[in-house]
Amino acid sequence: MSAKTVRSFCRICQAYCGVKVVVEDDRIIKITGDREDPVSKGYICFKGTQAADQHHGAGRLLKPLRRVGDDLVEGESEVLLAEAGTRLREIVEQSGPESVALFQGTQAIFNSLTMPGVGAFVSGIGTPRLFTTMTIDQSAKWIAEARLGGWHAGPQDFNEADAWMLFGSNPLVSMVTAGGANQFVIPNPVKTLRAKVAEGFKLIVIDPRRSETARFASLHLQPRPGFDAEIAAAMLHIILREGWHHAEFCQAYVDGVDELYAAVRRFDPAVVAERAGLDAQEIEEAARVFAQAKSGMAGTGTGPDMARFSNLAEHLVQSLNVVCGRFPREGERVANAGVLRPEQAPRAEVIPSHREWQTGPTSASHALGMIKGTMMSAEIADDILGADDRRIRALVCVGGNLAAALPDQEKAIAALEALDLLIVIDPRLTATAKAADYVFAPKLQYERPDHTGILEGMFLVPFAHVTAPIIEPPAGSDLVDDWFVLERLVEVVQGADTSNLNSNSLLQKYTAESNVPLQQVAAQEGAYIHEQNDVYVGAMQTPARFELLADDVAEELDSLGEELNTELTHAFSLTVRRHREVMNSTGTDYEATNKRFAGSPLYIHPSDMQTLGVDRGDLVAIVRANKKLRARAVPDSDLRPGVVAMSHGWSGEPGRPDVATNLLVDADRGAQSINRMPIMTGIEVSLIKE
Repeated sequence: MSAKTVRSFCRICQAYCGVKVVVEDDRIIKITGDREDPVSKGYICFKGTQAADQHHGAGRLLKPLRRVGDDLVEGESEVLLAEAGTRLREIVEQSGPESVALFQGTQAIFNSLTMPGVGAFVSGIGTPRLFTTMTIDQSAKWIAEARLGGWHAGPQDFNEADAWMLFGSNPLVSMVTAGGANQFVIPNPVKTLRAKVAEGFKLIVIDPRRSETARFASLHLQPRPGFDAEIAAAMLHIILREGWHHAEFCQAYVDGVDELYAAVRRFDPAVVAERAGLDAQEIEEAARVFAQAKSGMAGTGTGPDMARFSNLAEHLVQSLNVVCGRFPREGERVANAGVLRPEQAPRAEVIPSHREWQTGPTSASHALGMIKGTMMSAEIADDILGADDRRIRALVCVGGNLAAALPDQEKAIAALEALDLLIVIDPRLTATAKAADYVFAPKLQYERPDHTGILEGMFLVPFAHVTAPIIEPPAGSDLVDDWFVLERLVEVVQGADTSNLNSNSLLQKYTAESNVPLQQVAAQEGAYIHEQNDVYVGAMQTPARFELLADDVAEELDSLGEELNTELTHAFSLTVRRHREVMNSTGTDYEATNKRFAGSPLYIHPSDMQTLGVDRGDLVAIVRANKKLRARAVPDSDLRPGVVAMSHGWSGEPGRPDVATNLLVDADRGAQSINRMPIMTGIEVSLIKE
């Protein structure tokens, strides 16, 4: 059979790059970027090029597994689904629906039918215990918006902005960045940023490493890790002191400007600069460039949201946007009014603060509430290991790797092993899958129909793509759709008959009210750009105001201020970073990744390597308390001395592939009050050459 080339899109991350897939005998031979794609314009990252390994590599699971003693043995999907569902029903009957939890991992959001399937599962079981990857590392974005308020018309348009400020964000690798609480994709990021900078765009980056993105920056502040809250407070001090805030916007929409200024006055730029390892003039200049720009927002990556004072840091960064009035106004054109989602009709008004965690269901261990309908992931291990009748007894994990992702990895693994029932949906035998009672092997991206609608709000233009399956599942395999596993488990628990749903009918169902009919988008070969995007921001209907300094925010800011006089330690600071080759723990076992890396490297500044007597490739132990992580040293002059960096979901030892930096994380130390988020980056460690 001759090879054929099919235009499609990659679904490994949020970017949804257009690709050309070369197929022969139902096998992917090669995958390249689609130069005809109007959004990605031929760009595709390393992970996307590994589709052949993803689908046909030795590490892929092709049949479901069932635990028999200490082993996982293959079975048949229908049999194991009925068996797992029966065990789930017994747990519900004995301990109630709340004894069942579901975790939706990062990879679950790149399949348009998985998230609705997750919603149907928790609704069908009747459990409030839905956890997502967002509360693993970025719940501070949601908490800050809930305490501060949001903007109905969303963020300013990055394409039209003349400045942007990024705290701990590296979109040249992650593909995603933020404006306030809103995250969005920067397609073909190198070319996009290069072109904008050439036009005079001012990019301000605050990062302890001269990251790939920082190399495009007009200003790069390279602080000690974990001082994002102090730096943002100092910038607010400067902006309000100099009167650079947008007085008209603040008068119309904002409460607490004077109170915030009084609270941040103690964060003198000189004091903050000394503690953060910066020059005061750097902070002054960054504040000036940002505040005096005509448009553009401040946003964060996972860095500040995983570091100390994470909720406050995010709040202060979002407050920079508020005091500078960086939001679309009435009459401005909406950049993306929707394609496969309903047409958007945004208004120039504040979405008032809404503290969902103060009402409704709470966790058993620390009585934490919910945020955007999900519970706080930091509670998973404690709620499993708890002794009371509210403990989690059964857990379904979809597209995530909790054994590597949760803080205090040893406790996380112990919790997973303590479950009465652990069901995992994953194409690889991850650390979490190894602890499971049942593992269901799903169809992968090019074996199923799909579309981009689930993350459409993250695109900078009204873009959509619909694709049919490109290849059939491997001969002899027993693969099922993620949504089908969830559907079938609920049916068994409820004693219902198997439904006649299929992926195509569900894709149609969930786009029934789309701005553009699904069939119209599907008829387009390749990506679809909705040219009839004639939607503008509407007038305010419901008056409301941003709340800059609620009582709990003021208390946190006061606590941060008290630390200005504490003595700094001189220990090494371990930060977590990303690689183009992997996404969290996804891709770490691909053949091409292992050819590039023998394991997750430990990046160290050359001067620190010399002091430690460490050469490239030496094995180094990273030690915190009684926990030890090992990795091979790699020099990196882009780090500031005293800071080391390592990928957070990936082992530095090929012989211990499931070990992660979260092994060193204390789940209680520095934990935040609302989400119990611990300090997961910028943690103090010792380094020992082995």
